[in-house]
Amino acid sequence: MLEFLKESTFRANDVFFRALGILRKHYFSVAGLCFLLFVTNSLSTYLALYLSDMLGAEIKFVLFLVFVILFFGLQLVLIKRAILLSKNIEKAELKSYIPTTNQFVQFILGLLLYSLITGVVYLLCSIIGMPLLYLGVEMDKIIYEINPLLTGLIMMFVLIRISFFPFFILENNFNIIRSVKMSIAFTKGNTINLLILMVIIASAYLGQLFFEYVGYSVIAKILGAINTFVIIPSVSLVLAVAYVGMIKEYKGSDDPELLNNIL
Repeated sequence: MLEFLKESTFRANDVFFRALGILRKHYFSVAGLCFLLFVTNSLSTYLALYLSDMLGAEIKFVLFLVFVILFFGLQLVLIKRAILLSKNIEKAELKSYIPTTNQFVQFILGLLLYSLITGVVYLLCSIIGMPLLYLGVEMDKIIYEINPLLTGLIMMFVLIRISFFPFFILENNFNIIRSVKMSIAFTKGNTINLLILMVIIASAYLGQLFFEYVGYSVIAKILGAINTFVIIPSVSLVLAVAYVGMIKEYKGSDDPELLNNIL
């Protein structure tokens, strides 16, 4: 078991540092897309907070659609850029980065599916947690602490298994169901590697929270800067490098059975 964890950690580190190497060479294009995402999100929040009373319902709806298309469209462009860079394709036609309408719709359906799964998991955790009332656990503790914790842990593993569905949508034009099935089959046997990879990605943010809690503000700000300018821009590249590496090792079907690949 220790040897397996050692190998998994090594593979996760290898993916992470390869992604950082790509980021170093193409920092401004990747970080620039992340900055555009930040600007789009901030501008939409500003308009929602400060101009809500000045705009009619029709204009609000139009602006909502515009920002949804811009924000999630930019996310797909960033993923596509990361995939190409991970394949050592540094230059491509502009149209190759722009998702089709069908790809955009399938991506949105994937986000809605994840939200639906989250709701179902939370409901199941609530039902499972009800017997704790008979053991003297307070209702507020179950609702605000235990259920969110259980839901978060379960959804973390769900996210690991389905996180590559946008890659199959963009690369193969699969629909959301087939993309999710491919992602689940694709990540079978790689869960530990991907979990370690997620911990590495989140380490700067977790360190920032820890040092803020213990009062070391200077160290917290340094880790915050690393998280903002290095980790966040590298996330799409990390996933893309892992995707490209695992796709070479994948020996399964192009349309795998869902139940056979969950465990």
